[in-house]
Amino acid sequence: MQLVGKDSLSEDQKAVLKTASIIKDEFLQQNSFSKTDYNCPMYKTMGMMKAIVKFHENCIRVLEATARSEKKISMAFIEAQLGNDIIYELTQMKFQIPTRPEQEIRTYFDSLHENIDKKFTDLQYSKV
Repeated sequence: MQLVGKDSLSEDQKAVLKTASIIKDEFLQQNSFSKTDYNCPMYKTMGMMKAIVKFHENCIRVLEATARSEKKISMAFIEAQLGNDIIYELTQMKFQIPTRPEQEIRTYFDSLHENIDKKFTDLQYSKV
């Protein structure tokens, strides 16, 4: 990618690149001095990874579904439309305080997962 540039990548490759960026910057990056990062229970870890996977799967689904359409959706369009909403939420999910009750954290992630699916469905059908 560094040799050819991001613009020369296919849309599904751009989705992989965005997902990898989220994994690197939001999932793997930790700060042991932070009250949100010093500990990460398994249910929080699973909720975060499931949200990232849902984001990626929905990107691929929407890109493939509209690839042959007149109103083709690109990764740039997805990022522009969902940047202040879903992508922002993906960057903030690591700040869930791990000492909160397990059910509260699970409820937060269940809601986030549903919201990701809904926003992508709305995005796809608003463009059609």
